[in-house]
This record gives sequence, C-alpha cells and structure tokens, in this order.
Amino acid sequence: MNDDRDPRLELLFEEAESSLADDAFIDAVNDSLRRRRRRILFGRLAILAALVVLEVVLESPLRLYLGVVADVLGTPLLPMHDDWLAFLVAPINSVAGLVGLVLLGLNMLYRKIIY
Repeated sequence: MNDDRDPRLELLFEEAESSLADDAFIDAVNDSLRRRRRRILFGRLAILAALVVLEVVLESPLRLYLGVVADVLGTPLLPMHDDWLAFLVAPINSVAGLVGLVLLGLNMLYRKIIY
C-alpha cells in the first residue's frame, strides 16, 4: 500500500471541512427573521385589539345600528330577475361582497408591498 496522498485531494478535503457560513449573511437572515416575527406579533395584537373593540361595540347600544348596517350589507348591487342567477351570484352581488372583494384586494396589495 502507498501512504503518499495526493496534495490536491488533501486540499479539497481541507476546504470541505472549513465553515461555509458567512457571519454577515447569518446576521442578515436573523435580522429579517426578527423583523418578520415583530410584524406577525404586531398583526396578531392588532387583530386581538380589533376583536376586543368589536366585543365592546356589540355590547353597547350601537347594536341596534349594527343591525341596520347588516341589513344594508345584504342589499344587492344589481337587481336580478332570474332566481337561479341571483342565487349563484348572491355572494358577490351585495354590498358585503363588494366590501369583501375590496378587503381581499387590500390584503393582496399589503402582501405585495410588505413581503
């Protein structure tokens, strides 16, 4: 057997043992993860605050006005004479459907801008 080693092969093994991670890259990834965690936490806290506010509003005398708002949200945008067609497009042929589509659009815009 031969105990002589190929110097090029030894060099390749030595390079493979060295750390490939760059400290600046690791710090940048950690910073972006911290920012994302903060944004997610802020979003969750905002949703929680909105739920608490909604609960307070629903328990106040404004409940009667919310009933009126609910009736308005169910109002169709376009009157339809065909019952089947009216039934099929009812989720989007109302003020609530329009508000929902606007909110979905804002959500997509927010995701494009933030992420």
